[in-house]
Amino acid sequence: MTIQEMKQTKFKEATLAEWEQVAIKSLKGKSLDSLSTKTLEEIILKPLYSLADMQEISNYQTDKVRSAKQTSEWLIAQQATGKTSEDILEDIKDSLAKGNNIIHYKLETHHQWDNAQLEELSTLLQQHPVLLDISVDPIFIHKFKTIKGAVKGAGNTEVPNTRTLYLDGTSIHQAGGDAVSELVSVLLQADNMAQKNSIEKITEKAFVQFSVDTNFFMEIAKIRAFRILWKAFGEAQGQEDINAIPVHTETSLRSFSALDATVNILRAANSTLAAVLGGADIVTSHPHDILTNANPTSKRIARNMQLVLKEETHIQRVIDASGGSYYIETLTKQLVEKAWALFLELMKENSIESAEAKLNERVAYKWEEQLDALATRKKSLIGTNVYANPDDSLIFKLNESGYKRLAEPFEQLRQAFLNNPLKTAIFPYGLLKEYKARMDFISGYLTCIGLTTTVAPENLKPFDLQKWIDENEIDYGVFVGNDEQTAGLIPALLNENISIPLDVAGKSEEYEDWLEAGLNGRIFAGQSLFEKGFELLALAKKEVSNDNA
Repeated sequence: MTIQEMKQTKFKEATLAEWEQVAIKSLKGKSLDSLSTKTLEEIILKPLYSLADMQEISNYQTDKVRSAKQTSEWLIAQQATGKTSEDILEDIKDSLAKGNNIIHYKLETHHQWDNAQLEELSTLLQQHPVLLDISVDPIFIHKFKTIKGAVKGAGNTEVPNTRTLYLDGTSIHQAGGDAVSELVSVLLQADNMAQKNSIEKITEKAFVQFSVDTNFFMEIAKIRAFRILWKAFGEAQGQEDINAIPVHTETSLRSFSALDATVNILRAANSTLAAVLGGADIVTSHPHDILTNANPTSKRIARNMQLVLKEETHIQRVIDASGGSYYIETLTKQLVEKAWALFLELMKENSIESAEAKLNERVAYKWEEQLDALATRKKSLIGTNVYANPDDSLIFKLNESGYKRLAEPFEQLRQAFLNNPLKTAIFPYGLLKEYKARMDFISGYLTCIGLTTTVAPENLKPFDLQKWIDENEIDYGVFVGNDEQTAGLIPALLNENISIPLDVAGKSEEYEDWLEAGLNGRIFAGQSLFEKGFELLALAKKEVSNDNA
């Protein structure tokens, strides 16, 4: 085919109905609805979004998002860390020399500054914009003559050219909230702030912070939804064309894990890109080893995530690069509607305290929902609840992050089994090809909660199995075989009174009968890792007896 013929080739435009027919055929009996998923925010995600979804979305939405950004650029704000003020100064200077656009510093109670160091810091603050958190000592701000940027914890101090009214979207996220809860929390704070300040002062002095997690498209939509909600809030306050306020984001530590910590690099990169595409004005990317102790290399990797985005993708040349996407625009609209509806509902409460209490109830429920999804592997946390590395050990004391972290229960279990070993074995029966998949599942499952398994020789008779158990000092075992092997051999093994607690892999109709005969329990897909983990930890601590022994 010639180039000219290729140019003249036309393809028939596929319709949504045609796509649905092909999709239904490929599902082999399942309904099209089986392709839809429900998010933590109770939004139903469709398998396909098309131009038809944009019919209900006016240009107002995209225009308001884009008008909220004066520039397509964003500021890189790597947080300075160190044990002493001298370390902090060195870290600030080093980060500015290597790509930071802004001084990001959180004052800690143990940071002691002498006059010479304060003078040097003051000089730096005159030369660069800042993002400061001085909540532990609000009068720290008085040590500087000139400052420009945003300050958290300044109280009622008036600081020229600086935003000091802080809207906190991070605390709700740290407590386990979903995107809707975070947006509503900010609106409640803004309403409370409007009762004490004029709307003009708020737009001049306020800034907002969000944590951005790994749910890529939802996090993009969350930041965009805030821009729309802020406009709606302004209109409710009588400000028809309210000015936008700066949005600072930090990569969330909710999904960070001390287990297989290098995976945190991927999580942080995902979150960073989502923040940029969502339209954040200031972005902080946390180092992947922040839960232990960040080092110069990990800080450099985190900072370079943003530098690479700027220098190699040219995202900073486009305002609202995600705008117009059928999927993201629809998500944005749905978040706006859900957040505004919940905000109006909470505004009916008698006090701000009552509204916040009701919101916190929702947050607590959402956190438990996330933990349950993780425990049953409906949600994956690579290196933690799937593909866990048995050689990972928590030899370092973890830093306080302020976040409820999804990996924390697994870290606790792994540490508990280090202190209370439970020597575990898999007992395979049948042909390798018949039990291999089930054996691999059991091995991976137990590794996630901190147990490394030894595999016994296959098809051991009860006497030989007991001998092998004694020789290898096994504390607990799991029988693995196909359904037929399991149904035939489990009763025989139980009749021999194997001396250790015995579990069976998979589900069987005879399970209740086997429990009565002395079976310890079972392991199967969809079972809670936490429940099974703490059950086996009780065995390791000898808090339960083995009735079959």
